[in-house]
Order: sequence, then C-alpha cells, then structure tokens
Amino acid sequence: MFALNLRQKMLGCFCLHFVFYIIVGGIFFKDFALFSDDITLLTHASNLSNITLEIRRYEKNFIMRHDKADFDTVLKYINEAQQLVPQVTDDLKIMPQPSHLQDITAKLAAYEDNFKKFEKICKTVKDTDVCPLRKKVRRLGHRLVNITKDLVIFEQNKMNVFVETFTVDLIKTVFFLVLLSVFTITLLYTSIVKPLKKVENAAIDVANGTFSLLPVDEKKGEIRRVLQAFNKMVTDLEEQQEQLFQTKKLSSIGTLASGTAHQINNPLNNISTSCQLALSELEDDKDSFVVKMLQTISQETERAGEIVRGLLEFSRAQTFSPQAFPLTEIVCKVKQLVLGEVPAGITIDMEIAEDIIVFVDVQKMVEALLNLTINAIQAISEPPGSVSVKAEKDEEQKNVAITIVDTGMGIDQEHLAKIFDPFFTTKNAGDGTGLGLAVVYGIIKKEHGLIRVESTKGEGTRFIITLPLHSEPVESELFNKHVTPRGFNV
Repeated sequence: MFALNLRQKMLGCFCLHFVFYIIVGGIFFKDFALFSDDITLLTHASNLSNITLEIRRYEKNFIMRHDKADFDTVLKYINEAQQLVPQVTDDLKIMPQPSHLQDITAKLAAYEDNFKKFEKICKTVKDTDVCPLRKKVRRLGHRLVNITKDLVIFEQNKMNVFVETFTVDLIKTVFFLVLLSVFTITLLYTSIVKPLKKVENAAIDVANGTFSLLPVDEKKGEIRRVLQAFNKMVTDLEEQQEQLFQTKKLSSIGTLASGTAHQINNPLNNISTSCQLALSELEDDKDSFVVKMLQTISQETERAGEIVRGLLEFSRAQTFSPQAFPLTEIVCKVKQLVLGEVPAGITIDMEIAEDIIVFVDVQKMVEALLNLTINAIQAISEPPGSVSVKAEKDEEQKNVAITIVDTGMGIDQEHLAKIFDPFFTTKNAGDGTGLGLAVVYGIIKKEHGLIRVESTKGEGTRFIITLPLHSEPVESELFNKHVTPRGFNV
C-alpha cells in the first residue's frame, strides 16, 4: 500500500470535491432541463385547457341563443387551439404520455367540422333542440375538455413526481456532501491539525524548560519532516542549554577563581622569596635536611604559582582577533609543537583538507587543539597507540567537524558530564590542574563552535569540535607568527 504525502492528499481531496461537484452539477442541470420542459408543457396544456373551456362556454351560448357572434367566437377559439396543438404535440414527443393525449388534433378537427354542420342544419333555436348533431357536438366538446384536463393533470403529476424525486436526490447529495466534508475534515485534522497541535504543545513545553521529543511515524510526508525538524531543534536546544549552563558555571567559577587567585598570589610570592633567601644562607650545607625541605617548599610553591597563574588566565576576559585561516596550517603548527611530547610507540596522524578555511583566532585555536592533542597522547599510558586529528566539511550546514581520537584508556561514563568542569581531572595529583579542558571549552565557545566528547572505557576517547566555515575563499598564507600557547592539561 503506497503512502500519500500531504500535498497528494490535499490534491486528492480537491479532485474528489471537483469531480463530485461536476457530477452533481451535471445531474441537476439535466433535471432542471426536464423541469423546464415540464413547465413549458404545463403552460401550453393549461392554455389549451382554458381555450377548450371557452369553446364549450360559447358553444352553450350558441345552442341557447343561436347567435352568430357566439358561433364566430367558437370558431376563433378552435383556430387558437389548433395553432397551440402543434406546440403541445411537440412537447409530448420528448416524454412518455398516455396515448389518448395524442388525439387532440383529430378531436379538434372533428369538433370543428361537426360544429359547422350543426350551424348550417340548425337555423333556429327550435331547430337546435331537435337537431341530431347537437349531442355529437356536445359529446366531442366534452371529450376535448377531458383530454386537455387529463393533459394538465398528467403534467401536474409528472411535476409532483419530479419534485419528490428531486427532493430525494437533493437529500442524498447533501448527505454525501456531508460525508465527503467529514472525511476531508477528518483527513485534514489527522494529517495537519493534530500533528501541529502536538508541535504547539511540545513548543510550549520547550518554552517552559521541558525538552521532550515527539514520536515520528513511518509515513512519509511533510508532517513527518516537520516532526523530524522539530525533534532536531529540541535536541539542539537541549545541547545548547547544557552548553549555556556550562558557560554560566564557568563564568561563576571564573569570577571566584580570579578573586581567590589574587588573594593567594601575594602569600605565595612571599613564601617563594623567603625560601630563596633561606636557601642562599644555607647553600654551603647542601646536604642538610633543612636545605632539602626548603627546596621542596620552593618546588611546591612554584607549582602552586602555576595553578594560580592558570586560574588568572582562566578567569581573565580574553580578546579574540578572528581571521580567515586554513585549518591545515593551524593543525601543522600543533603537530610541530607537540612532537617533543610524543613518546616512542605512539603515532600522530593528521589529515586535514587544504581547502578548509575557518574564521578563528589562530593563536587561541592552536592553544585549544594543542591541549586536546597533548591530553590524547597522555591518555595512552602504555604504548603502542595512536592519535588522529581529522576534519570533514559539511557544506549543507556550512561548518567543519574536527575530531581528535586516541586509543588510550578512555573515560568512565560518570565522568563525561563533568569533563569540561574547572578543576576536574582524572589524572593523579600533581599531573594536572584540571583547567585544560575548561579553557578549551571557553575558546571553542568564543569561536562560535561546539565541543563534545565520546568515550568508552578501555577503548579510547573522541573529541568532536564543530566550527563554522569561512564562506569566502582566501589565499593560503604561511603561518610565520611565533605561537607559544600555554597548555593546561587535565
């Protein structure tokens, strides 16, 4: 069974209504043509009936008074009846009728002939009373009246039957039209109104903060595509809301971190300075326990200072200077910077098409990709392993998807939701500050992009960065700027 889309359903309903109206119009037009013929015949029959009644009236006057004027009037009406009879007989040819109605012409001729003979034979009123033609004339006149009366009654009955039949047909037509309208309304309701009502209610739920997907049936059509588009919108909105919550959380933490870092920085400087002065006083006794403790204090103070500087850089409002730049040159610079961090047994595979142009702050983008690449390398605790950086264009969406994949130990599912939180790290104490991915997240958001992570424990991790493509072609430029981004590793 083939499925019809919304346009086909609408066109089918329109054609069905159109055909229905054509058929009904044709039937009613035919019925009205017959009705018009009946009206004409009834009019002619009524006129003929009235004329025969006038003939009988003046016939009676002539018999009673034997007046020449009455005789002439009878002949005049007979002549009018004879002129009207052809119209009646023509009308009778197009429809069935009793056979005796066809005798009007013969009866009129017989009546005229006998009436004239009656006038010649009967010269006086006294002669009229005993004239043998009197009964025959009256009998013929009576017959004419009955025929015309029967014709009128016959036509009236026909019209009554027509009205009854037409009424039944009209009721059937209205009933069928009601059924057709109910079918059309039901079809439109189930195909358009009901799904759109679901979309409306779901949109209200989205406005109230509830993100729920709508069920999409298997039927193909515009409504199915609308529901799919709505579900995609809901999914995107939910992801963007999560990103917004993450951004607000980072903003709040950044404000707190900035104040805390400034408060901690001065005591750390004092501790470091005091420690260096104490070491300079005891440098002759290099093997003493106090010297070793002071050196440990100096090292830990320096590490605390690195954390404070990371906090300050994380919370500082960064100025971005985006420009159109080939992605392949950015990735090549990342590869150059990361080569010194690659242990034996780990391979770096970078495949970026040369025609991919992005509009980004080059130095910040290098910093973000460098952080992710170093994290991928460090995730492979036991070589051999590999790290791949690839990019694919989506011309329809006008963006590029950059993926950084490693074959490392992966991330537990319960940690994925917190991977971009500041100070969250899966590394051992002293191996990372927990700010690296938070900084990466901030950079990607500033570049109007998205970042997400997929990972399976024991099978590796995949970071996917989506950035908008630059719409205008640019000439590739050599990446000669000295880029030395700071990497914060998780």
